[in-house]
Amino acid sequence: MIGFLRQTKAFSIPLLVLVGIFSVLLIFITKVEIELWVNDHNSVPLDFFFRYITYLGDGVFAVIISLIFMVFNIKRGLLLLIAFVISGLFIQFLKIYISPDILRPVLLLRNTYALHLVEGVKMYETHSFPSGHTGTAFAIFFCLASFTSKSWLQFAALGTAVLIGFSRIYLSQHFLPDVLAGAVVGTSTSLALLTVFENNKSFNKLSRPLFSRRKSYAKKDC
Repeated sequence: MIGFLRQTKAFSIPLLVLVGIFSVLLIFITKVEIELWVNDHNSVPLDFFFRYITYLGDGVFAVIISLIFMVFNIKRGLLLLIAFVISGLFIQFLKIYISPDILRPVLLLRNTYALHLVEGVKMYETHSFPSGHTGTAFAIFFCLASFTSKSWLQFAALGTAVLIGFSRIYLSQHFLPDVLAGAVVGTSTSLALLTVFENNKSFNKLSRPLFSRRKSYAKKDC
């Protein structure tokens, strides 16, 4: 596990710093105050950007990217798919059985504040904690970061996941604690899976394209 954290340090270290900073911030500023501040700093370009980048945390994107990777490397495609499924199931368990009464911003604040809502975005009202889109984003993009040794690609993967998580706050779908929890669950799930499958010989044999060709040798005439 430590090995994968070192291998993905351009993703892991900044993430730990961000989680630490925002966790401390929540001691001094409430999640409602943070949501209202973000909601107040809106613009048409930001509405457009965050409306669409949030789809990168959707289950459809996770399945598509998993299948694409599977064509070129079955093992990596399966890792992405399994990470998405397990993190998603765990987050749904937390939403339904552990924190079913935690409301989303639009329901909690609608009688007190006039929130800026982005046109065309379907709003949800309950089961706020944790953020499923954020969990999916960090599960997928941490796996992607582990596939490369290039620091700038790992940092870009983190940046994309962070933007997806922030989009959930900007779109008034989640509060900051929901996003932080989703990031931790998604990343931890992928880290655990990578560690479990690291030395699995059967799984490592799948490090090949889905449609790999078998070499055939014609019999030579004697």
